[in-house]
Amino acid sequence: MGIFLKDKFTVFKRLHLIADLALTALALNLAVLVDCLVKGEYKVISFGSEHLIFLVLPIWLIFLLSSKESYEYRLKSFVQIAKSISLVVLKSMGILLVSLFVIKSRINSRLLLGSLVVFDLVLLLGIRGAIAITLSYMCKRGYNLKTILIIGSGKIATDFVQEVKRHPRWGYSLLGIIDWEEERKGKDILGIPIIGTLNDLPDVVKSNHVDYVVYAVGRKYLGLVEKSMLVCEEMGVTACILADFFPLKFSKKRVTQFSGKPMIFFTTTPDEYWSMLIKYLFDRLLALVGLVLVSPIMLFTSILIKLTTKGPILFKQQRCGLNGKRFTLYKFRTMLENAEELRASLSDKNEMDGPVFKMTNDPRLTKIGNRLRKYSIDELPQLFNVLLGDMSLVGPRPPLPSEVSQYDHWQRRKLSMKPGITCLWQVNGRNNVNFQEWMKLDLQYIDNWSLWLDAKILLKTIPAVTKGTGAK
Repeated sequence: MGIFLKDKFTVFKRLHLIADLALTALALNLAVLVDCLVKGEYKVISFGSEHLIFLVLPIWLIFLLSSKESYEYRLKSFVQIAKSISLVVLKSMGILLVSLFVIKSRINSRLLLGSLVVFDLVLLLGIRGAIAITLSYMCKRGYNLKTILIIGSGKIATDFVQEVKRHPRWGYSLLGIIDWEEERKGKDILGIPIIGTLNDLPDVVKSNHVDYVVYAVGRKYLGLVEKSMLVCEEMGVTACILADFFPLKFSKKRVTQFSGKPMIFFTTTPDEYWSMLIKYLFDRLLALVGLVLVSPIMLFTSILIKLTTKGPILFKQQRCGLNGKRFTLYKFRTMLENAEELRASLSDKNEMDGPVFKMTNDPRLTKIGNRLRKYSIDELPQLFNVLLGDMSLVGPRPPLPSEVSQYDHWQRRKLSMKPGITCLWQVNGRNNVNFQEWMKLDLQYIDNWSLWLDAKILLKTIPAVTKGTGAK
């Protein structure tokens, strides 16, 4: 329902966005003032080397632009709006802290940064509270109302009426319902009268103020409304289709244009452009930093492998990535060179259910292979896979093509998101988790993905790896 009523929203959001940035700048001024007063430095504007404002505003701008819910007053409760803007402020502060660390800024005042968060939340929540109260006041007194004529009388239409009646502050006025059958004229649905059939649509529009005609119909009726939609077009009335199309469980709908025609996407993956862009950028930044930090460990490991076993240092293997695209995965070699050929003879020793193979004390392991696996040192070269864009730091583990060919249909959905070095499986016991539960954890990650979830998994991975929990 939030898609079809957005007139003047772009102008409103732009003005609101400017106000948000101005209030954030004010919050920064107040934070600097508090920091100066506490330290006894009586100057109002310092911004810590005069560059903090040039970090704050661009970072806040990116997250504000990505948070549509922060500006959707008509269809959101104030609690939802408050939660959304609070996440914007917290995410922005997180990126600010990382940026200050990367540029080696001299700003290290916890009071200043803490005050910025508090003042910014108070100001941004304050303006939203004022706007929400104003809009609610106007709607209750009949201002800023949008009049809707409903086509259809089935479950979709009934649910639509219930939602509108349950939220009077949305500011929607229901004129009436157009039904298919003449004999139902004069009846009502939840108090909203049935005022005619599709043949009466032109007269109803002529005689009344109608902002939108909403087709709340099942997909089997879509072919019957084509003529009446042409009437709406001819009369200059905005028409909207609120159809159920397909009752899918997990997919999110997204409408776009293809060669001038509307196209509806049904996708099970997160559809948050800015958040995914941040994930993409941070993957590469952290992978690069990680490679620098662990380079001594990788060098020492390479020497150990070369001294203790014959063969290459790195193990290269074809894996399935995003949507099944194959790529070469890199690991430190922990097994004998002919390990893949020996696997068939060990199939009866497999300790995992499903198509994956794991066993304790695998005879194919080299002298140091078990240690490398226990502490996931063998996975470090996958930071190069992250830099190349084949993998992410966090995501479902990339399976072998032979494993994918044995997946059940529902298990194949794990390939709908880019694979990662770590995920929920790694921080929940690794090989102590059976295959079915492993797949469910991967899907749970996809269905609940957020930047915050990625951060939590990365933090939990550190103790899981250092303890060697569940490694084989």
